[in-house]
Amino acid sequence: MGTLPSPREARQFLSKFSPPAVPAAAATPETGQPSAATTTGFVDTLLWPTDHLALIKLEGPFEKENLAAVANTLVQLQRLGLLSIVMLDNQTWWQNKGPDGSTSAVSVEGQSAEIRQKMMKDMIDMVEEIEKSGGKARPVYEGVFEGEDDANPARTMELDQEQEVSVRQGLRPLQSCLKLRQIPVMIPMATTRGCHRIPVQSNKALVALAKYMGESAKDTTGANGTNSGPMVPMRLIVVNTTGGIPLTRTNGIQGPTHCFVNLKDEYNTILDDLDNMDHIPAPLAKSYRSDLDMIKESLDYLPRTCSALITSSPSLTLITNLITDKPLFSSTMRNQDPKVMLATTVLRSGLDIYTYRDSLEGLDLKQLQILLESSFGKPLDGAGFYGRIRDRTKTVILAGHDYMGAAIVTREGGEISGAEGKRLASVAYLDKFSVAPKSQGIGVADILWKRLQDEFPDLVWRSRSDNPVNKWYFDRADGNIRIPNTNWTVFWYGPKGLSLIRDYIEISRNIPASFYPAKPSK
Repeated sequence: MGTLPSPREARQFLSKFSPPAVPAAAATPETGQPSAATTTGFVDTLLWPTDHLALIKLEGPFEKENLAAVANTLVQLQRLGLLSIVMLDNQTWWQNKGPDGSTSAVSVEGQSAEIRQKMMKDMIDMVEEIEKSGGKARPVYEGVFEGEDDANPARTMELDQEQEVSVRQGLRPLQSCLKLRQIPVMIPMATTRGCHRIPVQSNKALVALAKYMGESAKDTTGANGTNSGPMVPMRLIVVNTTGGIPLTRTNGIQGPTHCFVNLKDEYNTILDDLDNMDHIPAPLAKSYRSDLDMIKESLDYLPRTCSALITSSPSLTLITNLITDKPLFSSTMRNQDPKVMLATTVLRSGLDIYTYRDSLEGLDLKQLQILLESSFGKPLDGAGFYGRIRDRTKTVILAGHDYMGAAIVTREGGEISGAEGKRLASVAYLDKFSVAPKSQGIGVADILWKRLQDEFPDLVWRSRSDNPVNKWYFDRADGNIRIPNTNWTVFWYGPKGLSLIRDYIEISRNIPASFYPAKPSK
């Protein structure tokens, strides 16, 4: 409960992770005891295997106490309904340390036995920590990955990027672990056609595994679009020692990380940033780029509902994201201390964002109306609404070609108002902000809000005072005020807000309602 989920988030979590319902116990006429079928059903709920999986990459080296914390988190996640498939990674595997403290790359063929020994030790250490935390784990070091060919003895692991990795059909070692509710702990080891076991890049192995699982999901998708197979991850997680992807070019701030990334929209920009970060070591920037590429490619193969995280503080972060399906902190929230934004980046494959300026031209107004009505749960006065905003439209930001979400900003004010004859300021007013119910919980709202902040340094909007979404608005506004004698609360962000409060109230008070009353439920 320390994650403080909203009622909607709590309902979504329970609907996803609750075991099947058990009918009320009915006594048999002969014995007066609960029937065997009912008793069996109750036992089945206690042993119900989770269908929810996470692919987790652990990037060491970890101190022993940090490794214990990670293991404890994995056990807690399993108790909440998320079973982890763990891939280990450690850059020290590929390095020889000289007497002077310098490091050099290890030849794969020449010292593959030494590399395997390092890998096996780390794998056993992780398994033991999970067992100490009350969970069950199994080491998996073969039978999953296949290498294309044997490594060239002259090639170092640092240069061995060409080695292709594929997945063996069936994934029997993983299937066996999951059936027994054990956490499989893997190392990036592949068997070549020549029956040699060689180390491979962990990111390549993860992409191959995600591709296999994604293709398997397509084969096991039912007519209603839900997965019937158990081998489809809902999370892709990287736990490292340095935290999320660093953010350097937003408002001149250096230090905090990207809290949320829409890969389709921001991938190239982040890569460019990483290429120009002088304040972090080149190997670290390279590691971030490699993980970013791995996540993007993996999410392309997995269902759109799958999300990814990069974090250095796994416990609260991973549990909060599991329950609320959102970042622990959001880059769209106002007045955050950058120091609290160091730990985690949430990433999604994302969606295309379309921006329409100064006109409704090009928008499918029927589709937009369907989105607004499904989001607000009320019938829209389409003629009145479009008639009012047609000549006032400033910007419409649309999420996805299938109208997954929209933000409609109009020009308001500028006219003489009130007995004093004062001219109201001309302001950007957020008339509608909506996300389709089917798209809630996958980051659409944050994607739209980030684009709003980029477009408008000052913005005002209103919301009914009993609107359950207001908590989200409070976190993203610089100020708010109730309109006297109404059920409206006015929100704003931006440096001009305090000086324009009276104008904001007057403008918001006079905008007519757009929806008819909601139809009573039968």
